[in-house]
Amino acid sequence: MGKLGGREMTAASDLDLIIVYDYAGEGAQSDGAKSLPGPQYYARFTQRLIAALSAATVEGSLYQVDMRLRPSGNQGPVATKLSSFIDYQKGSAWTWEHLALTRARALTGPASLRRKINATIGEVLARPRDRAAVAADLRTMRAKIADEKGVQDIWDLKQVRGGLIDLEFIAQFLQIVSAAEHPEVLDPNTEMTITKLSAAGVLAPGDAEILVPAARLYHTLTQVLRLCLDKPFTAADAPRALKDLLARASEMPDFPTLEAMLKDTLAAVHEAFERIVA
Repeated sequence: MGKLGGREMTAASDLDLIIVYDYAGEGAQSDGAKSLPGPQYYARFTQRLIAALSAATVEGSLYQVDMRLRPSGNQGPVATKLSSFIDYQKGSAWTWEHLALTRARALTGPASLRRKINATIGEVLARPRDRAAVAADLRTMRAKIADEKGVQDIWDLKQVRGGLIDLEFIAQFLQIVSAAEHPEVLDPNTEMTITKLSAAGVLAPGDAEILVPAARLYHTLTQVLRLCLDKPFTAADAPRALKDLLARASEMPDFPTLEAMLKDTLAAVHEAFERIVA
């Protein structure tokens, strides 16, 4: 899920994971030295996987792991049986969970299981939707995020209005309200989604001309900042070399030009969000 699912990871990204398992019958047992019921076996497997990925070593840890996107969130089991995953996504998941599902990708596991998971994701996302109802849910979510984490700093690329959250919400919203008629728009990568939405006629060419470059700019700047800093970027205090690097990475002649373009891009994405998510 998340940036891992969308192939947009940075040097500081965590892993948003859902572990889905399956086996035949209801009373299956593992075949190791100590037999365990299926759910218990996969719960222990998941706990060991998380520990292996996130354990602190003398050279640091590989990744932090976030399991909150699994069915029922922190209240649900750490590993989910395929039948439960299907039932939850089709019958109980909220709008925000289906928005998050647009970023889902079956990463590894038996081919047959991955096919079933991908088929479920496709069926759920291609369900006919009430556009106004989805827009209302998304706007409520966006308002809560703004209340809790809203900022004015243009270099907080994720939270600032017109930043990554607004851009990703536009792409996710358009996917789930149009996939019933245009299943070809589904893609976990934000830039590819926008491109496919434009090709399908769901997104106006003028909007795509704003959103695709915005996605590339935000991704480029985020990559550089995550590699170079372990704290928030403050333009007034940043060294000249870092500012120059940000400008070069963005193909801008200098940092002031980059900052001006970033402000214009944020304003354009914010305007697009207000107009499209309705």
